[in-house]
Amino acid sequence: MLRTFATMMIIVGSLVLVSPAVLSHTDVKPQYGGVVYTKYDLSFELVREKEGVSLYVGDHGEPFATESLTGQVVILAAGKKSEVMLRSIGAGKMHVPELQIPDGAKVVITLTDKNKKMMTIRYSF
Repeated sequence: MLRTFATMMIIVGSLVLVSPAVLSHTDVKPQYGGVVYTKYDLSFELVREKEGVSLYVGDHGEPFATESLTGQVVILAAGKKSEVMLRSIGAGKMHVPELQIPDGAKVVITLTDKNKKMMTIRYSF
């Protein structure tokens, strides 16, 4: 009985020591200098760039087929709301040229796949 209890305690202790990041099946570190959000079993990295805004979509570390997605970016900043379409520019990347997201803005990205399933991702800057 004591041996079984000791074995169970070792197993439970080992599980407690394992980092949640190790258990995660996606890498949530920014790869392109943006802000990463993981949802729908995908990773979404929103990047503010000099020439616009890009959204990188990954599936377990691999680029997701963004060609099958349509998207919209809604920016709420300084009491104003702006909406623009997000377009795929290749596997794993969607882009809006000449769009700027100011500091303090709230951003809502809505993506729709070919089956009309909607995905909503929210960011704060």
